Order: sequence, then C-alpha cells, then structure tokens
Amino acid sequence: MDHGVEGRYSDQIRAEQVRSLYRSAPLAYSISLVNGAILAFIQARYLAPAALLAWYGLLVAVTALRTWFVRRYTRTRPPPEAAQRWNAIYTAGTTLAGCVWGASAFVMIPGSSAAYEVFVAFVLAGMSAGSITVLAFRMEACMAFLLPTLLPLIYRYLTLGTTLHMAMGVMTSIFLVGMVVSALNFNRSVRTALMLRFDKHELEEENRRRELAEQALSLERDRLQTVLSSIGEGVALIDAAGRVEYLNFVAERICGRSSVDARGRPASEVFESFDRHLPQRTSTAMEDTLRTAGQVMKQTVMANGGGERRVIEELATPLYDRHHRLAGAVSILRDVTETLKRAEELAYAADHDALTGLPNRKLLDNRLQQAIARAQRRQESFALLFLDLDRFKEINDTMGHAAGDALLVEVARRLRAAVREEDTIARLGGDEFVALLEGPTREQHARAVADKIDRILSEPYRLGTGSATLSVSIGLSVFPDDGSDPDALLGHADAGMYRAKRG
Repeated sequence: MDHGVEGRYSDQIRAEQVRSLYRSAPLAYSISLVNGAILAFIQARYLAPAALLAWYGLLVAVTALRTWFVRRYTRTRPPPEAAQRWNAIYTAGTTLAGCVWGASAFVMIPGSSAAYEVFVAFVLAGMSAGSITVLAFRMEACMAFLLPTLLPLIYRYLTLGTTLHMAMGVMTSIFLVGMVVSALNFNRSVRTALMLRFDKHELEEENRRRELAEQALSLERDRLQTVLSSIGEGVALIDAAGRVEYLNFVAERICGRSSVDARGRPASEVFESFDRHLPQRTSTAMEDTLRTAGQVMKQTVMANGGGERRVIEELATPLYDRHHRLAGAVSILRDVTETLKRAEELAYAADHDALTGLPNRKLLDNRLQQAIARAQRRQESFALLFLDLDRFKEINDTMGHAAGDALLVEVARRLRAAVREEDTIARLGGDEFVALLEGPTREQHARAVADKIDRILSEPYRLGTGSATLSVSIGLSVFPDDGSDPDALLGHADAGMYRAKRG
C-alpha cells in the first residue's frame, strides 16, 4: 500500500473507520447481550445466581453506556476532525466490554464440569472471532477487546496446572495470535479499500473539475472568438516562430486568406506588406514585435488576394507565457485607407479653391513665405502678378451664375497653361487671381508672362450655347524691390492692378 497516498487521506480514512465502528455497534451489542444471557443461563446449574446476575448486570450496564455514546454519535454526525476523540470513546467502551467478558473466565468456569469449561471457552472464542469483523476497522479497538477477553482465560488455564489445561492455554494463546493476525489483515484490507475509494473519488472530482474547466475554457474561447469576429478591426495571432494561429473576419479580408488557410503559415507569407513610400516589401509590425519583444506600431500598404492595396495601421503587442518567455504576438490591424483619403481631401479643401481647384489665399501666403526665404537665401528675385477679370460681373449677370462659374474654371485652366509647372496660380476670391512666378525672375520676364496671360485670357470663351470675351487687368510686384513680405508684395501688385484697370 502506498503510504504517501494513505498519508494524504489519513484523516478521511480514520473518520470512515470510526464511522464503520459506530455503524456496526447496534448489531454487535445485541449479539453480546444475547450471548451473555445464554452463557449465564447455561452456567446457572453450577454457579450462584448472585454472581451470574452481577456479571450479566455489569455487561448490560457497559452495553447501555456504549449504546448511549452510539446514539450521541449518530445524532451529532461529528466532522472528520473529531474522529480521534470518538475513536478514543469507542475504544474505552470496548475495553470495558472486553474486561467483562474476560471476567467470565473466573466467574463462569465451574471446577466440577469440563464440558462447561469448554463451553465458556467456546463462547469467548466465538465472541473474539466475531469481534474481528466488527472491531478490526480500528486496531486499537480490536486489541482493546481481544486482550481483556482472552488473556484472563489463558491465565486461568495455565494456572490450573493439569496437562489438559496447559494445552488449552497454549492453544488459546495461539488462537489469540491468529486473531490478531486476522485483525491486522482485515484492517489492512479496509484501509486499502478506503484509500482506493477516496483516491477514486478524488480522481472523479478532479476529472469533474477538469471537465468544468474545459467547458468554461471552451465557452470563453467561443465568446472571445465571437467578440473578435464582431469588432471592426482585424485581429491576428502568431506564435513565437512567426506562424499565424488565428485571424478574425476583418483580418481575413485584409490579407485575402481564410483563418483556416492561413493557420500555420508564416506571417510574411499571409500578409503582403509594402512600404508606404517605397515600392518594396517590408515586415509587418507583428514580425517586428517578435524581433524586438516590444510593442510596435506602423503603417504599411497591404495587398489582398485580389491585388487591391490598402493602407493598414498595425499595432502589435508581444505575448508571454507563464514563464515570462515570448510566446507570440497579437496584432490589431485597421484599414485607414479611407481615413487618410478623407484627411487628404480635407487638407486639400483647406488650401484650395472649391470651384477651380487652385490654391487659395492661405496656401498662397505659405508659398510666398517659402519663396521669400528661398530668394533671400539664394539672393535672387521673383515676381507676383495680381489679376482681375474685366466685365466678369456683366457676363455673370447676363448669362447666369452657371456660365460665370464655367468661365472662372476655364480662366483657371488657361492660367495654369500660361505659366511654368513650378509657378503658382491662386484664386483669392471672386474674379481675382494671383500668379507667383518663382525665381530667378526679373521684371522684364514677368511683363512678358503678363502679356501672354492677357493674350490667352482675351480669347473667346464657349459658355453653353453662347460665347463671351473679356479682358484682364494685371498688377506687378517684384521681390525685393517692391516689398519683403507677402502683404507688401500683394499690396503693391494690387495697386498696380487698379492702375491698369483705370487706364
């Protein structure tokens, strides 16, 4: 028997042994009283009634006391911690009962009848043998009955002095040893059975706890997958070797692969990631996280299975096992293509005229500041043309606002065609435009460009079913002769435009 396992269940085994003692007690007590009554009745022919009544009365009193404790034990149902105390109480009662039965070797054996002597020995041997199945649950209780019961009989036989009595004493001693061995074997079998029962019970409990834990884990896994599948961002899990373990629905759309197909494949194979600014492959944030063991965020361009490329913002976080070793990474992928597009559109709208698409006053001021800084650094000049359309209000009133808007769009197109690519055409509002001629530009060159613009804008315009012609008034300013800041340059050119318009 495994003493380590038995030690683990020692308290439970003791409690169950004591419970078995008390459970078997009522029947054993009844048999003890019946056998005692039979013995006293049979021996009444040779013994004094007073001695027999005293002996049997003592047996009844001891049995009544023991029965009272059995009833208390049954009613209170003590916990396993109290088993030691109740075992001591039961053993004390068994000792008293054994002493009463042992006293029969002196009280019940008459000197005149060998048959009656043998009958007493037979009864005591029977009570001893029967006690094994009732008392051997606990060896101390069993020995507390066997020794007081049989040792007086052995002593009596050995002191009578005859050869027959000596032989009976030796045989009774051998019988006592046999009873002790039988009790030990019975007790060992009981403890083994209890240990196996508790071990089996614990195993069943462990299996039940494990099954409940697996069910809870499966439920949590299902809940987690439901949550991950329902969120609007992609979620990807990779192991420490960089192989995909899980993709939610959004991540599947981003890479163009199903989670089943991607599982076990390298992340670099599942996600085709490209640099946003260079036409070359790059690593994903989740791969970078495995290399750095830190959180990584980056924007890349990813291609799905259909060849479509989207801008993906990826946040990858390392995952560690219970031993604090890197076990993989989880990556949150968000498609920011439309967000960036809207941001670019808003930024463009903030700096450009909505009708013509030309830079507005804000962007013009910015480019003027840059042109001034560049010209100062290079010690060169640049020019600014301020344009105002003549007769635009008349055309707008007679032909309608739609025709006026179409005219402004066509003017913007002709202006862009009249200057170099590095020059800037801006609309300040209404029919006012500005041309920023990047340096180095001298006044003669600026006047040549103004003449070209005048000529191009004076050509007829086809507006729906009608046509129109107009002229333009142009003012000129040159940096640094006519001003060293945007307001001064625009003011000088604006004044020149009004002079041209009045002329």
